Amino acid sequence: MRLVISFMVAMFAMTGAALADPFANFYGNTVSIENPAGTRSVLINDDGTYSQVLPDGTSADGTWSVDGANACFATGPDTPPYCVEAVSRNVGDSWDLTAPDGTAEKATLVAGR
Repeated sequence: MRLVISFMVAMFAMTGAALADPFANFYGNTVSIENPAGTRSVLINDDGTYSQVLPDGTSADGTWSVDGANACFATGPDTPPYCVEAVSRNVGDSWDLTAPDGTAEKATLVAGR
């Protein structure tokens, strides 16, 4: 009986980890992305939407979704999605990205909006 209970507890714990939202720390914070064209600020919302302010001051809105190990951000049917690894991050973390056009970028999760 103890073995069955231990197995059930372990399965519940793994299920909870599998269902964890990798972007939970992003909500309410800002992703600052630097590339040769400048810096843009991306605000990821828990309802599957996001907005960004581009280096020239214009803004763009879109939707995002997680598909397996990746998250894809889309701004419309005429723009290829920007897909990244769906990884949990903490405020202050920085990581490298590659834009759909091949441009190297550096992202940092910054506290606040």
